[in-house]
Amino acid sequence: MLGPEEEYHDLATLVVAKAAKNEEKIAVRFGDTTLSYRDLDRESGRVASGLQAAGIGHGDRVAAFLFNGPEFLSLWFGLSRLGAVLVPLNTALKGEILRYELEDAAPKAIVVDVRLWTTYAAVRGPSPIPREWILSPKTSVDALPPDVADFASLPSDAPLGPVDPPQPWETAAILYTSGTTGPPKGVMVPHEGYLVTSAEIGRRSRLHEGAVLFTGLPLFHCNAQEMTTLAAMLNDLTAAFEERFHASTYWETAAAMGATHVSLLVSMINVLYKQPEKPTDRQHTVRVALTAGTTKQIWPEFEKRFGLTVIELYGMTECGCTTLMNPPNAIRVGSIGTPLDFVEAEVVDEQDRPVPNGERGELVVRPRRPFTMFLGYLNKSEQTVDAWRNLWFHTGDYVTRDADGYYYFVDRKKDVIRRRGENIAPYDVETALNHHPAVFESVVVAVASPLGEDDVKAFVQLKPGATVDPRALFEFASEHLPFFMVPKYIEFLEEIPKTANQKAQRYLLRGRRGGQEYDRDTLGVVLRKP
Repeated sequence: MLGPEEEYHDLATLVVAKAAKNEEKIAVRFGDTTLSYRDLDRESGRVASGLQAAGIGHGDRVAAFLFNGPEFLSLWFGLSRLGAVLVPLNTALKGEILRYELEDAAPKAIVVDVRLWTTYAAVRGPSPIPREWILSPKTSVDALPPDVADFASLPSDAPLGPVDPPQPWETAAILYTSGTTGPPKGVMVPHEGYLVTSAEIGRRSRLHEGAVLFTGLPLFHCNAQEMTTLAAMLNDLTAAFEERFHASTYWETAAAMGATHVSLLVSMINVLYKQPEKPTDRQHTVRVALTAGTTKQIWPEFEKRFGLTVIELYGMTECGCTTLMNPPNAIRVGSIGTPLDFVEAEVVDEQDRPVPNGERGELVVRPRRPFTMFLGYLNKSEQTVDAWRNLWFHTGDYVTRDADGYYYFVDRKKDVIRRRGENIAPYDVETALNHHPAVFESVVVAVASPLGEDDVKAFVQLKPGATVDPRALFEFASEHLPFFMVPKYIEFLEEIPKTANQKAQRYLLRGRRGGQEYDRDTLGVVLRKP
C-alpha cells in the first residue's frame, strides 16, 4: 500500500520505483495475460528506447488508437520516460471527428490496432503522420502500407539515451472529451494531476492488501487510467481489464479476475441492474463498486443484489477523473460526496455568486495544490479562459449541497428543459421511466414547443423481447411524475446511441423529430394536475 514516505510527481518515476518495490508481483492483468511490476518497467523501457530511436523525444505527441491491452500501458509509460505526450483516441471514432482530433493534436507518431486500420486509413490522407505503427497482438501483420511498421518491431533492448525527466507540471497526456455536445476538446493532463487524483481515489476506496481493481472501461478514458491503473499501482495492487464492457458476463469475468473493486458509469449501472437475475450476481469477490451515476432509488437495491458497497463519486476529465467522492466510512445514499483534499468546490448562480445550502446552482471547482487539474484545452485558449472565469472551473453541472458539505447531482446545466415556467432535469424523468418493467433505458431531451419554451421528448429502449403500449407508458409516467414533467412525445429506439465511454449521445437526439413518435395528447392521456 502507498506508504507515507512515498511521494510521486511523474509517471516515469512511479513505474521505476514500483518495479523496485514489488518486483514479480502482478501489476496488470488482461484476460490470461499478466505483467509483473518488473515486466511493466522493462517493457515500457524497451518501448521508450524504440521510440527514441525513431526520433520521438521530450514533448512530442504520440497518438494511440488502441483497445485495452498490455501494449497500451507499455506505450503510455514508455512515452512518460521520454517526457513525451500520449494522445489516446476513442476507438469508436471515425470520419470527420477522427480527422479533427488527429489534426488538432498533430501527433508525430501513431500506433493503430490492426482492427482499426481501415477506419484510420479512411482519414489518413496524402500526408500521413510521420511515424506509424500497426499493432496486431495475435497475428503477424502482412502487406503493410509503405512506411508503416509493425509495432512488435518497435521495442528495443538498446540502452535509453540521455533524456530530460518529465516535470510535474508538464503534460503527460491529451485526453479528448467525448464530444456528446459538440466538437471534442483536448484536455491537457499534467503528471502531477494524474498522480494526486489517483492517490486521493485510493484513500477513499476501501483498498486493502491483495485487492484487485477491475474495469471494462477503455484505457483511452481517464477513469480506467486513474481509478484502476494508477490507483492500483500507487498502492502496490493489481489492475485487471477486459477489452470492453460486456453486461451479460460482467460478474463472471470479475470473478475470474479475482476482482475486489470495480468502476462503473451510469449506463453500465443501469444495464447491469436491468439484466435478468442469476446466481452469479453474487458469486464473486467484488466488495466495492466505485460508481458515477447511481440513483438514490437503485443504490440500495444494487448493493443488496450484487453483495457490495457503492461509493458514489463525481468527476470530469478537466478536474481529475474524480473530484468529489463519498468518504468511505461516511457514505450518504444519493450523494456524490465531498470534495477530495486537493479540490475546493462551490455552488453558484448565473453570476457566480454562492447560493445557500439546499439551493440548486452550478458546481464550480478549483485546485488547492498546483498542477492537480488540467492545464487547459489544446489550441483553445479562449474556451480555456471561459471555463475558468472568475478563477473557478465551471463544470456545467447543476448540484445542491447540504449543511454537512455533501453534494447532490441534479443534471447537466445545458440539458435542463424549460417548460411552462418550470425547470425540468432529464435525470428525474429518465429515472421514473427506467422503473417501468419493460424499459431498458431512456434519454429525455427538449424539443421545440409551438407554445414557446420546450416540450419534453423521451427516447426509450425496451428490454429484449419486451413490448409496451405507448399510452400505458404515458400513464405510468403520469403516475410517477409531476404533470409538467410527463413527456409530450415518446419515440422507441432499437438502441440508445452511445459513445465508447457508454454515455448517451444526447446531441444526436436533441431536437430530433419525424421518427415513429407517439404524442401524449393524440393518445388522449389526461395529466393528473394538483
